[in-house]
Amino acid sequence: MPKLKGLSEKNAKKVLHETNKSIAAIAKKYSKLIAEQEKEKAKAKEKAAKETKKKAEKEAKKKAKEGKKVAKAKLLASLIAKEKSAAPAVTKKAPAASKKAPVAKAPAKPRSRAPKAKK
Repeated sequence: MPKLKGLSEKNAKKVLHETNKSIAAIAKKYSKLIAEQEKEKAKAKEKAAKETKKKAEKEAKKKAKEGKKVAKAKLLASLIAKEKSAAPAVTKKAPAASKKAPVAKAPAKPRSRAPKAKK
């Protein structure tokens, strides 16, 4: 160990020991700080992943909902088209039935009213 002016060997060892201790403490704090920063980065990355997953699920639900609406509209349109095609067939048969024999309706029976009791 080199001789330092004004320090005895005992004091020089103490100074060296304190310096090494301080450097070790600083190195520990630095490594701890780096570890914390890495944890924060990981949390931020995880949070961003969750957000993107949530957005993707939301979009999927929205698309599914729109798909259901479109399917309903198509089904409704096809049912209306079927009814329209079925309606002319029914109207064509109706005149043929009326040509056979006109059906006379029975006259409506007049209903008699019961007098209301006075209070």
